[in-house]
Amino acid sequence: MPQATDSANVDPGGRPFTHFLPGERNVPPAQRIYINRSLRMGSIRAIGFDMDHTLALYQREPFEQLTFDLAVERLIERSGYPESIREVRYDRDAIIRGLVVDKRAGNLLKMDLHGYIVEALHGTRRLDKAARQKQYRNRRINLASDRYQSFDTLFSMPEGSLFAALVDRVESGEDDGLASIKVAQIFDDVRNAVDSIHGDGSLKELIVADLQRFFVADETLRPTLLRFRAFGKKLFLLTNSEHYYTEAVMGHLLSTPDQDWKELFDLVVVESGKPDFFADGRKEEVISEEEGRAPCVRGGQARMIERRLAASGDELLYFGDHTYGDILRSKKTVGWRTAMIVHELGREIRIRERRRPLVRELNDLVGRLRDLARDADELGALVSLMDSLVDVEEENQVPEWVSGFAARELRDFGALNVDRRQRRLVKARETLRGMEFLVGQYESRAELLRHQIRVSYNPNWGALFREDSQLSRFGRQVREFACIYTASVANFLNYPGNHFFGASEERLPHE
Repeated sequence: MPQATDSANVDPGGRPFTHFLPGERNVPPAQRIYINRSLRMGSIRAIGFDMDHTLALYQREPFEQLTFDLAVERLIERSGYPESIREVRYDRDAIIRGLVVDKRAGNLLKMDLHGYIVEALHGTRRLDKAARQKQYRNRRINLASDRYQSFDTLFSMPEGSLFAALVDRVESGEDDGLASIKVAQIFDDVRNAVDSIHGDGSLKELIVADLQRFFVADETLRPTLLRFRAFGKKLFLLTNSEHYYTEAVMGHLLSTPDQDWKELFDLVVVESGKPDFFADGRKEEVISEEEGRAPCVRGGQARMIERRLAASGDELLYFGDHTYGDILRSKKTVGWRTAMIVHELGREIRIRERRRPLVRELNDLVGRLRDLARDADELGALVSLMDSLVDVEEENQVPEWVSGFAARELRDFGALNVDRRQRRLVKARETLRGMEFLVGQYESRAELLRHQIRVSYNPNWGALFREDSQLSRFGRQVREFACIYTASVANFLNYPGNHFFGASEERLPHE
């Protein structure tokens, strides 16, 4: 008898409707959404977005080069730096997100999830382990100290590269014009220069004049927002950028001849003053309220958004790129759900896919090395015991604290005469030397594999999210602060509109 089929789940051609559903397994890893904390989109009533590096993804190379060049000119014009610093070049490999700068020492530091330094560059010169230990003594860094600053946003990349290049120039002694400037002063001057070109509009003026050059054109961004709206979500834009800049950028990315970009949103907030916006904020100022378009407000406070959109707490999902200014503060202060846009994620995933054979070999080698090193340690301890008992005339007594394999071997060893004990000891030492040699071979191969994998991501810093087998400081921030994360808002087109993003089971090492 034929099996009954629910006709509601079958298309007219007789195929189950599920053949239309690609499933996440068919979504390329670089276009997936990754889950730290389960999120039910059906429970979300309003979705908000930061603009810069979130909805509006910059073409990083021209944007960062322009920022770097303008900052150099600002240092010359306003801080009295010599014109010779025009010779410094922007190096994208000099910095990644999540680094910490030691302003006093002129060092850039990469830390693991526990806050310990795992890599350091003085300018662009690598500090070896001995030099790191001499300066920092394997202590965790106190990031609350004025001595340290974090580079947590993509806006920080040109700043970090310029600082490192100027530290190199000071250390070389080739530029007399920099000889009297302390490294900590260089950092402050560079930060002020970068802040000023952002703040006075000189950078944005050049960007607005050539929007196509500076922004990633994504034809799927607009359909993504339309789809959110089709599933009943209210949308809002929450940015620190000025009104004129927001109009220019969003109009370029989202407006069509038939529809202004603000018709896609229910509320637009500019010059919001994040992260303070999520706490006390300031008085809101209505810029425009046109029928059929989102009201545009300057300033305000998070509760204002909740009031206007009739949603609160975990009914709101906010997309941002800044771990502290966007993600942490919106999550902890007002209880919004959080989605982090990590522009670098796609590249990191693609590199890991290409290096997967090396990663598999390394993981296998590390497992074998762990077992071999443990066996070598056990044999080494046994050899030491055998050595202490080899010339004892009477039959040896096995110490109470010795058990297992070592206890059996010592009992057999003690039953031998002195001559045979010596021969057994020589053989055990030879075996131990062979094991130690093999451990060295394994360690050398593992170190080579780690290096090959590491430099694939960045020749100075390795992978963004981790350092060897541990998460990096940035990786920990993404894991702890973001409910979900992905490379682009448009990746949501790969999932049903009210999808349940279920987190994987967390496990302790013993599980």
